[in-house]
Amino acid sequence: MANRTLKMRIAALALLFIAAQAARLSVAEAQDFAVKQFRQLPNDVSAFIDPVRDLNDEPCALIKVAAPEEFAFSSPLGIVVRRDEVGEIWLYMPRGSKMLTIKHPRWGVLRDYRFPQPLESHVTYELTLDLPRQDDTLRTDTIILTQTIVDTVTIGRRKPRLPLAASALLTASFHDNGPSWGIMAVAMRRHGAFVHAQTDFRHTGPTNAECNEEGLIGNSGVMPYYTGATRHSSYAVTAGPIHRLWPGINLFYGAGYGRTATAWQLAESEGGGYALNSGLTHSGVAAEAGVMVSLGRICLSASAITIAGKAWQGSVGIGIRLYKSHK
Repeated sequence: MANRTLKMRIAALALLFIAAQAARLSVAEAQDFAVKQFRQLPNDVSAFIDPVRDLNDEPCALIKVAAPEEFAFSSPLGIVVRRDEVGEIWLYMPRGSKMLTIKHPRWGVLRDYRFPQPLESHVTYELTLDLPRQDDTLRTDTIILTQTIVDTVTIGRRKPRLPLAASALLTASFHDNGPSWGIMAVAMRRHGAFVHAQTDFRHTGPTNAECNEEGLIGNSGVMPYYTGATRHSSYAVTAGPIHRLWPGINLFYGAGYGRTATAWQLAESEGGGYALNSGLTHSGVAAEAGVMVSLGRICLSASAITIAGKAWQGSVGIGIRLYKSHK
């Protein structure tokens, strides 16, 4: 009987010892981390400058927890806002909060940590945790080298499409035999075309002889008598491309046909009439080059014109833009 009682006592003591060890291990597991320090930061105005309000529209207190992002938190009054900042966690908690529960997936739970005093609005606090030391672990990464073929496609800057514009200009061309008047029509976007026609609205009329530039007729070598009266005529038509160089500045050039003629009146003793001066008469290919400047709706032009490369004229023009599309 005594032996049986002794065995029962020994078994009970063994069970108590095992339970105590299990409880100690459980507590140790839950206390792998602890609060190292909790203090108020009087010089930190983060809670005042960037306030967060609770459900009662009261400003919260701010606790800056120096801990990794794996930690979770809860309190009887709740966590209003959590912000994961660099190296710390910001917890906005209601005024009057007294306790905080801290949780970690591997290190356990520190339940109902009590603050030294209730939290106050617009005040910043710092909570520092004493974390367990983590053993250095050697990790081996496998690096796989691959070859990637990359095709590089260079896309140039695409110029915007300019609206279509049509303009008309009145021109005046100046040359030895007086001005010629004309009209110039232009249609373009970034590039386009122009047509320029001009005339002095005169004509030489019929001629009954032809003389050289000095006035000699034929090979006689005798200078006939002239009255001094002259007739002149000039016209030219050119067309070609026009290009936009800069905003409002355009270059145009083209070719066409032109003719300039001069006739001298013979004296009555020479039979009268007019002799065409072949030395002062030119016809053939006409060429023109110049610039057109656009100032709002006003257009200005300046160009040089030649007829057969022998007769030269300077032309200026002014006009307006008649039409401009939306695109």
